[in-house]
Amino acid sequence: MNVGVILVAAGQGTRLGADRPKGLVPLHDTPLVTHALRGVLSCPDVREVVVVVPGDSVEEFRAACDLAAAPRGGSTSHAATAPVTIVRGGAERTDSVAAGLAALTDEVGIVLVHDAARALTPVDVFDRVVHAVRAGHAAVVPGLPVTDTIKTVDDEDRVVATPDRAALRAVQTPQGFLRETLERAHAEAGDGPVTDDAGLVERLGPAVHVVPGDLRSLKVTTAADLRTVEGLLGDRSAHAGRPVLLVLAGLPGVGKTTTARAWARRHRAVHVRIDTLEQALVRADAFSDVGVLGYAAGYELAADQLRLGLWVVADSVNPVPETRRAWAQVAERTGARLVEVELTCHDPAEHQRRVEERPADIAGHEPPGWDAVRAHDYRAWTGAPLTIDTGQHGVEAVVALIEEALE
Repeated sequence: MNVGVILVAAGQGTRLGADRPKGLVPLHDTPLVTHALRGVLSCPDVREVVVVVPGDSVEEFRAACDLAAAPRGGSTSHAATAPVTIVRGGAERTDSVAAGLAALTDEVGIVLVHDAARALTPVDVFDRVVHAVRAGHAAVVPGLPVTDTIKTVDDEDRVVATPDRAALRAVQTPQGFLRETLERAHAEAGDGPVTDDAGLVERLGPAVHVVPGDLRSLKVTTAADLRTVEGLLGDRSAHAGRPVLLVLAGLPGVGKTTTARAWARRHRAVHVRIDTLEQALVRADAFSDVGVLGYAAGYELAADQLRLGLWVVADSVNPVPETRRAWAQVAERTGARLVEVELTCHDPAEHQRRVEERPADIAGHEPPGWDAVRAHDYRAWTGAPLTIDTGQHGVEAVVALIEEALE
């Protein structure tokens, strides 16, 4: 099922004390809605986006959304890959979400509703919500455990109960739904206050599933919230404008190519695979033994892409310090940010299974067998900036750990 996102940005931001709608309030000189839309467009599952805005500020929001959909600093890693439609919101949040629902095409079967005020929500949160809906949950919300003690009070501010905080979650967005579930919830909403779409679904009876949220998904409601988010963005923006060179290292069969493809899809990055270059040289009958030529070609290919501002993932064994230093030199001469990751698989049985079962996916290339892998000249990366055991982590978790290093 295709995934569509309703980005709700119709709030006036009264509690923020701003002189404009909340979505247009600048965060490091860029509107909140622009940051939020960039996060939405970073999710590879998203096929459509509808941004719901105040009726009297459509053109201003259109400009802010165009800024989000454009490549940044010459990089395509955050360029729009899904069409973005802007519609006018209603008097209440439910009216705005209903307007967004009506604007989605019939191809959308999963709907995420996201607050533009949660401008820094990481793409991992979107991924978790989409995965849970596809796994069979009709309604999914991200949430965080409550750490403060919560008190229930009456009309005279007297404490009447203390809920067990172990059973409490602070719920965030994006909230994900099967489209028919969300449409039915809105059609049968009835009267009474409601603060989120999951609350409407709860009235119908289907269980709402909770997945882990993220502290960075803070909702900007007050000026203090805005200052907090500015601090978070300051940490994130330290490397803004620089292309990223992600260098993977590890023996055959540890999951380098699987990881590289997943990360490249997420960021629309260039995947430089040394095995592919080496086999191309062999097929050209130029060399019977390519030796280091595949690596040499890879360095220059990566450098050309980085100079254009494109992000690159280098996928090769990188067995010795010399090759690892060479990638570092590529980053240095192109001004790229270098992220180095060594992938391992400390489960020998699992590693052997992967080696023996993986298909040959490059014409003319025969992947090494288990004996060849064990005999491979590979020097462990002592002091590697980030080492991940793929025997303990699936590809989604591996990519998530790399994303944390990027943050």
